[in-house]
Amino acid sequence: MLMLSLETVQAGMVLATDVDLEGRALLRAGATLSPYHLRRLGELGIRTLYVYPSAGAALHRNACPRLLSEETKRAAFRVVRRQLQRLERGLTIQSRPVFPVVWAILKDALEHPGVLGELEAVRAAQDVLFAHSVSVAATAIFLGIHSGWDRADLKALGVGALLHDAGKARLSQSVWTKPGKLTEEEYRYVQEHTRLGFEAIRRQGAFDVRSAHIAWEHHERWDGTGYPRGLVREAIHPFARLVAVVDVFDALTSDRPYRPAWRRDRAIAWIAERAGTAFDPVMVRRFLARVAPYPVGCWVRLNTGEVARVVRLTPGLPARPVVELGDGTGAMIDLGTDMSRRIVGPVESQGAVGDESRG
Repeated sequence: MLMLSLETVQAGMVLATDVDLEGRALLRAGATLSPYHLRRLGELGIRTLYVYPSAGAALHRNACPRLLSEETKRAAFRVVRRQLQRLERGLTIQSRPVFPVVWAILKDALEHPGVLGELEAVRAAQDVLFAHSVSVAATAIFLGIHSGWDRADLKALGVGALLHDAGKARLSQSVWTKPGKLTEEEYRYVQEHTRLGFEAIRRQGAFDVRSAHIAWEHHERWDGTGYPRGLVREAIHPFARLVAVVDVFDALTSDRPYRPAWRRDRAIAWIAERAGTAFDPVMVRRFLARVAPYPVGCWVRLNTGEVARVVRLTPGLPARPVVELGDGTGAMIDLGTDMSRRIVGPVESQGAVGDESRG
């Protein structure tokens, strides 16, 4: 499995992840890409794809369970889109459609194994805000479960994570999706989405006030360098501290108008380096223990110079999976027990400098 820019993907390669349009799979993983597919994906604003070089390579991959079922993902996408469209028209958020979706996400997350190793579907440009909201909610709830939080906590966390960017519905789309660097005035304008989101969620009396604080504080930073209020450490609500990590991870690993997606391993390393400065170190440790930098099917290089394919993830040690050596012997190495070997990076070195500031 390789991560390639769309310009370098060739017809005949096999898609390794779904491509989503409006919450539904436009192309399924396993599809052989044609010139028409590649042209259409470019028209949808897609800039990067995970692919297998050939159908033969794809046949030997090990499926990794998705965090959300297709039914839950579609329902959540619809709810986020409808509620943000209501805000855009000056209406209030409706609580009745939101709660069942949060419970559906919670149910799926409770049934998922202990480590996130699947790749998110690639998203069309017009779906960025809605799909990002769903992905952040699902990952935050999953990590909340493994933080030992109770059902009431997880409900508040899920609502806030699902609606954490609701304030963007009150902003001009041309600014927060601007391809180039924001001016100082534009950056201050975009920062207003945290206050607007807080007010929109707070106005709905059925929601827990902690959900509103997620929208208000998910861009605050552990060292006080965030916005809108420059809160420091424990002054930031713990739910917002968790969502801050997940929000940045999903933003970095997704195509955005202002930069292409990063590889998962690069985004995870970027977050790990900022534990104790930008991010709560406890929340980063929880994230690192449950999110795999190298999904099943990825080809990686070991410190010994060997090339191997990830075949199984290790709960609690997602950066040390079971791999199959690519020397033709079929030898399996459990990096969770063989400490003399470690992954130094993917075989395909691809990626671009990005900007996480817009979430």
